[in-house]
Amino acid sequence: MISMRRVLALFGMGMMTACATDPARETPFVFPEGLRIMEGGYPYAGGPCRLLGETFATSELLDDSADLLGCPSNVMDDPRIASVGRIVGRYEGVVLVSVPKAAAR
Repeated sequence: MISMRRVLALFGMGMMTACATDPARETPFVFPEGLRIMEGGYPYAGGPCRLLGETFATSELLDDSADLLGCPSNVMDDPRIASVGRIVGRYEGVVLVSVPKAAAR
């Protein structure tokens, strides 16, 4: 016959094992290879958007009077991101945002 103490100990160990798993960690966003990253951390240091250079995917969107940013689509709810410019396109999960150079940094 199993003692109550042993049953409670086994139950407690099972509960602790179930709780000991690491919480799901958010994986960092990886920008697609079709975009040329020129700078990181936009519009603030450590920010999620990146200043983009010219590639096949961005050549029609570049403008001398504006910077072109690439932002992960999941960050566009942040008003600091959404307010910096005008959405001009999307590319493989990245929102392309045109920011007037006068407003940039």
